[in-house]
Amino acid sequence: MRKPLPELGAPTFISSALPYPSSAPPFAPAHGGPPTSPRLPEPVTLDGHHRSWQVHHAPPGGDTPPGARLKTGEPRHHVPRFDPRCILDEDGLLRQLERRGVPRVPRAHRTANGLQTHDYIEGTALSAPHPPGSWLTAHQVGHVTELFGHIAGLGPADLATLHNCPPATRPTDSASFLQSLLRFTRVRVHRRYAPLLPGLFAALGVRPDAVAPDGPLGRSARHLTGRPFCLLHGDLHRDNLIVSASDGALWTIDWELALVGDPLYDLATHLHLMRYPRAQEAAVVHRWATAVESVLPGAAAGLEADLPRYLRYKRVQSVLTDTVRNADAVRSAPPDRLAAQLATSAAQMHDVLLRAAGPLGLLRVPTATRVEHAYAALRGLTPAHSGKG
Repeated sequence: MRKPLPELGAPTFISSALPYPSSAPPFAPAHGGPPTSPRLPEPVTLDGHHRSWQVHHAPPGGDTPPGARLKTGEPRHHVPRFDPRCILDEDGLLRQLERRGVPRVPRAHRTANGLQTHDYIEGTALSAPHPPGSWLTAHQVGHVTELFGHIAGLGPADLATLHNCPPATRPTDSASFLQSLLRFTRVRVHRRYAPLLPGLFAALGVRPDAVAPDGPLGRSARHLTGRPFCLLHGDLHRDNLIVSASDGALWTIDWELALVGDPLYDLATHLHLMRYPRAQEAAVVHRWATAVESVLPGAAAGLEADLPRYLRYKRVQSVLTDTVRNADAVRSAPPDRLAAQLATSAAQMHDVLLRAAGPLGLLRVPTATRVEHAYAALRGLTPAHSGKG
């Protein structure tokens, strides 16, 4: 059996760059949340993208109410990581958020075995009632932008003991921050996987200069307005926002991709993954700017010119990372599922290529059929044998 594509290992810098995040389980809080529901049998295993969680009742004598449930996670191995990451101690970050009074964030619990144990949030992922592309309620948008305002109040000094990136490698301004993102994607994704996927990037229209320091995105980074740095969630999409079963409030989970950097990047990542309707996206941007500026003056400086620059990077990043993820899915698909996986991968990659056509400089986006042929070649199949002529 073919081994999965190699994992990126323990990076200095490390998301789910998929525009459609994979389904996540319904998580929810032990404290300040609704009473325990008997609907979920126990124990339950919930597989996230990077970790596998077990939901269980809290042991007696702990700091949780009787009958409350917790989730305990272990990392999933052989899962590629594609995003910058500079806070490796997610539990420590959750404790810092709790100390700072950030609302609707699960608590981390200390355990003797050293496994990650967090509050289990009773509710459902936001993606269930509101899938990507659909509208959120005004209250939900308010909870999201309120979160951005709270984390804007945690600057580099507040996170000094949690910051794992060597000081000499840390970006110092917005321009160097975007350049560091480009460098990570160039080195840890394109340069690492292009030799393992011969001809695939080229077949999809991805040129080597797509994330080069002197390419279009790199040149654009030089013109970014300087903004003060703060805590970023790094992966705030609909599966990481949980609708509480008790009052409908949104809780924020999965802080493992948190980092310190330009607050506008967090907004761009959020917009890219959420796919708000155009009219609501404008309202979210306005409310975000109001929330972060009230806490961190200058955080929204240059918004109009710089948000499109970060969004162009996110679209290119998605093409690169989704190319690798779909290659792994096609290579590992059993024979009876290969045709369906090829069709799924082709449709998804055609979609992300359409979104990134501008920043990639594509005059003509490969058709879904051409994309499918490129992926079929990974299994040694010709167009005639891949199910498409």
